[in-house]
Amino acid sequence: MTQVSLERGIRLHDPVYGPVVLDEPLLIDLYRSAAVQRLGSIYQGGITAFINPARRTTRLGHSVGVMALLHMLGASLLEQAAGLIHDVPHTAFSHVVDFLYPSQEHTFHEVHRESVIATSDLPEVLDRYGLDWRTVSDADRFSLLEQTLPTLCADRLDYFLRDGVGMGLVSSTEAARLLAHLRVWEGRIVVDETDVARWLGDRFMAIDDTVWCSVQEIGWYVAMAHALGAAIEAGVLAESDLWGTDEAVLQRLRVAQLPEIQRWLDLLRWDVHFARDDAHPDLITLPKVRAVDPSVLVDGQARPLSHLDADFSRRKASYLAGKQGQWGLRIEYPA
Repeated sequence: MTQVSLERGIRLHDPVYGPVVLDEPLLIDLYRSAAVQRLGSIYQGGITAFINPARRTTRLGHSVGVMALLHMLGASLLEQAAGLIHDVPHTAFSHVVDFLYPSQEHTFHEVHRESVIATSDLPEVLDRYGLDWRTVSDADRFSLLEQTLPTLCADRLDYFLRDGVGMGLVSSTEAARLLAHLRVWEGRIVVDETDVARWLGDRFMAIDDTVWCSVQEIGWYVAMAHALGAAIEAGVLAESDLWGTDEAVLQRLRVAQLPEIQRWLDLLRWDVHFARDDAHPDLITLPKVRAVDPSVLVDGQARPLSHLDADFSRRKASYLAGKQGQWGLRIEYPA
């Protein structure tokens, strides 16, 4: 994402939305904060970004994208600010931490949201504008920014478009078409055409299957989580170090030269493969499977696509059933 300083703001070029201009003092100050700028050193793809260069989208790029999408949808300045800072609580390697401290919801960063933001420079920035940081940092207060699965929200739509465009899984034309058909209805993001909603629902599952919840990527996440766990147990890292940057934490692991850490790091290569094997697993994990059910605006009412399209409803149910729950993984080492 390229940046140009303007006389009264900042112009960014975003790969999904094109030119993004920050000309509101609040957004400019939040963007320049240390807490938000740290996200430029946190990859959305976690440890995978160090193996697959196509996964090197940063949390900063995603946060700016969420803010830009909220602006396009007519969200308030406060909600745009919430979108810009919503990922500040993320640890190094993003959702890898959810395999170190597993839960079905994968919300470790949300559990620690208040403590992370309270000790950052964001409260001071927001206080200058008369804003309570607890309100602005609570994404659940903002209906366009955040919704639970399978509902659409700006956060979910941006990471879909950002990873999709970045990896060549969504064309620029397809992204523009989707954006043109998004609408706000009763405080929620909906789609105004059934075919576009169907494309979104199917493509979202396809990217989840091949990227976010692929066996290979989950295997790398689990291996990195074990490396982090071994480092914490050995005193190489403290839990608080997880809120550093990806490169800094990884360097700490590399220089430690401890066999228990190194054996896990040695799995983070293209030629190490993982396969699901519940009968004879080397690793046990609980991944997060994602699918959306876009609401479609029809005759002035929004209805979930699954209520309008029985085939889509069956495809979604089948996909979720095939991936939900605990996985056993077998490590396949190179010959």
